[in-house]
Amino acid sequence: MDIDRFFSLGPAAPFEVHEVFTDREAALAAFRNRSVAHASRNWDTAELMDFQRPAENLLTFIGLGGVGKSTLLRHAAELATAGHLAGVRSRGATAHVNFAEPDVLSFETVLLRVRAAVGSLGRSWPAFDLALALYWERKHPGENLVTFLRRRTPAGAASARVADQMTSTVDQMVGGFGLAGLGYQLLKLAGQKAAHNNRVKRLAREFPPFEALISETDPGRMLGYLPVLLARDLETHRRKEPALVLCLLDTFEHVQVLTPEREGLEDLVSRMVYLMPNVLFLASSRRHLTWHDPIRATTLAYGGQQRWPGLRTPDQDGIYGPSGDQLALDGFDDPHADEYLRYRLTHEGRPAIPRHLRRRIIDGAVGSPHYLELSVSLYEQIAARGQAPEEELFGLPFPELVVRLIRDLDVVDRDLLRAAALLQAFDADTLAAVLPRLRRRRIEDFLRRTMVLSDGTSWPAYRLHENLRQAVNTCDNYTPDGWTSEERRQAAIRAVGHLTESALVEHRGQDTPASRQATASARLPRAVPAFLLAFQAAVEHEILPPDLGQLAYALYELGQWQVLLGLPALPRGTAGELIRLRETARVSADTSLEARERLAQLNALPLQDGDPYAAYAEVVRGNLAFFCGELHEAQRTFTAAVDEAAPLGSEAQLGLIGLALRTSRFTAPLLAVSPALEPRIAQSGSADALGHLELHNARFQRAAEHFSRVLQHARDAKSPLWIARATRHLALTHMWLEPDTAAGFLAEARELNNRLGDTVGLAQCDFADALVHAHRGYWYRAEQLLNRARAGHAAAGVTFDLLPIEAIETLVLLGQDRPSHAWDTAQRLAAAADAGRPLGPPAWTAITRLWTAPDDHAAFDTIDWIEPATARQRWQEPLDTLLAHNRRGE
Repeated sequence: MDIDRFFSLGPAAPFEVHEVFTDREAALAAFRNRSVAHASRNWDTAELMDFQRPAENLLTFIGLGGVGKSTLLRHAAELATAGHLAGVRSRGATAHVNFAEPDVLSFETVLLRVRAAVGSLGRSWPAFDLALALYWERKHPGENLVTFLRRRTPAGAASARVADQMTSTVDQMVGGFGLAGLGYQLLKLAGQKAAHNNRVKRLAREFPPFEALISETDPGRMLGYLPVLLARDLETHRRKEPALVLCLLDTFEHVQVLTPEREGLEDLVSRMVYLMPNVLFLASSRRHLTWHDPIRATTLAYGGQQRWPGLRTPDQDGIYGPSGDQLALDGFDDPHADEYLRYRLTHEGRPAIPRHLRRRIIDGAVGSPHYLELSVSLYEQIAARGQAPEEELFGLPFPELVVRLIRDLDVVDRDLLRAAALLQAFDADTLAAVLPRLRRRRIEDFLRRTMVLSDGTSWPAYRLHENLRQAVNTCDNYTPDGWTSEERRQAAIRAVGHLTESALVEHRGQDTPASRQATASARLPRAVPAFLLAFQAAVEHEILPPDLGQLAYALYELGQWQVLLGLPALPRGTAGELIRLRETARVSADTSLEARERLAQLNALPLQDGDPYAAYAEVVRGNLAFFCGELHEAQRTFTAAVDEAAPLGSEAQLGLIGLALRTSRFTAPLLAVSPALEPRIAQSGSADALGHLELHNARFQRAAEHFSRVLQHARDAKSPLWIARATRHLALTHMWLEPDTAAGFLAEARELNNRLGDTVGLAQCDFADALVHAHRGYWYRAEQLLNRARAGHAAAGVTFDLLPIEAIETLVLLGQDRPSHAWDTAQRLAAAADAGRPLGPPAWTAITRLWTAPDDHAAFDTIDWIEPATARQRWQEPLDTLLAHNRRGE
């Protein structure tokens, strides 16, 4: 007996349960034929680089829900693994990607699963591993790839093996550091030392895509093409010993409903299939693939009939229909359905279900394997209690069968089934949140039932078949003790509340049971699946989870912009609040639009009183308004959201502090940055605000301490945005008195800000570098850098900066002994402020006046300085240091 059934039904259960696979001969024959052809073929470099060739490595099974598509994929993989495919060696590997799991809706996860699966075929994967390490450092600076892989404990030994292989590869390729401690050094070595490494040069020479990818600095552009390197490395192992590699793309319809766009998930998956011709991909979906379609091809890197000729072929009437690459799965015919029932449940080697009951079940199933399995479960439940199943309980229409199945459960299990059906995925804690008075033992027993599907590599780990889930929600109205609509809504709110708390706890810094559990666990990425599950539940159950906006903002801060951009279209009749949240999320993540255009789109969205996501919209609008210089609008939006919980409330508070910095009201924000700003995301922001306060007051050592905290918090929160900011702010802090230290930060700061495409950040790097060169007496280079910084500001539409270029230019001109030019530059700052178009905060007008007219104290004394008695002396020191360096000829 299966172990789960043993502990659910006990050793005295009067029957045996067997795995049965039947009525799929045609599909399996197609799979065998494709496998034989695939396993025997090798691919040379020219073929791997032929990006116009027709794809022959995809087989898709199309059918309605419950027809057995996923079962067929698993059975095919089992045949390959067990060596039961004639003409195919047993050596091979299988990657299983089930898109019904929310955390798989990220292509990084998909690609890492494929890499983990093939890792058993060889020790060395040099081209892919080095390129992936470079991609990871560019995309997730501060988050170590090896550490990330090792903490994914549910993936078992495969992830640990990949971590070891990657460490070894990078260590050999770029020399002695080991990936675990490499960090930013990897980028420098890859660009310098690795260029002189014989293995790297040989890879680049033998396989040009490798050089193209490691030379690309935009990680977003790298990701979709990395599979070609994995195909190249895989082929080196297949040449030594043939192997059949399978990749199962299960429930692909979850990808097909996402917004179709370039670099969306479907585009990236189609690239992987196309770029890895030496892997046989088996897909299952309720929808036909349309990668060949000329219209769909416009949103795919590799689309069109030339590349996917097998997806559609004309029939005799010239109408396109399913072809050899897309096989339709129908239901079981009667003989095969009877075979399934006879062998699925037996008693002393004979069929346990009598012939007349099997006939009723077959008539009711109309070929549906899922219906047959539910009927077996119902018979099993009744027979396990020692009762004789009644004839009228079987052969009912599917909804009535589900009602019967619900009714036959005891009261506790009925509620557990209802709770499990609320979301597309759940775990024991979710069920406990919905049913808080239930004993944990009953939850654990329920999770062992055959109707509950599980996957330990994802979070949440459990789900119901989608047909069953929908039927439970629909049919529960017809059970005597079914939940009312309001009870179901409240239960859904509790379930979603648990998910959002689990995802947000890391960002709120709360000491709760959930946070302690998250700390002790493997910390699988939770923000993405939690948001997608909560968003889907909000639409389905017509609820408005209060923290959905908070979670959307957390995803933005964590750089999960593609998830927000890919939110599916909402059905007609969806609540306006959810429609506005979706549009706000998409606009906030669409960096292809200029800030003013994004702000205009958000302002065009109507707001209603009582909208639970108004604070989310206000913070997004406030950030854009602040960037565009619309300070009154930013003040209004931040003020409206400042009393919200973290992370939105913290972000609004930091926005108001930023506004105070723009007006040089330094002591007010110093009091405002309080211990309340403890959330993980806000820790970077609060430390950054304190750093700017100290920098504007020439307390550079304290500023450096705060910006160093920013860097540490940002790495803990895995926020590329804040890591990039921290490095350039450290350069801006040290440039005044310690130019050599500043220069040490600048190379990294440029690289990080370039990856993010932050034009303003790069301009700040330029004027920091200008001052470093001025300290060394390289005046011409300093002027070049200042001009480039001005061009960067102009390109980004920036007319205001917390540290204006004119302040640095004034100091550089004084260092060159050009006082009249310095005076003119300082006057430009003052004139712009007088005209109501300030180029920076008032403090810089006062500071440049101090440098150019030291006897004029009027402007300086109007500023709300911290420790005002020594402020003038503190700001005089940068000029004195620059002049001293140049007098010494440094």
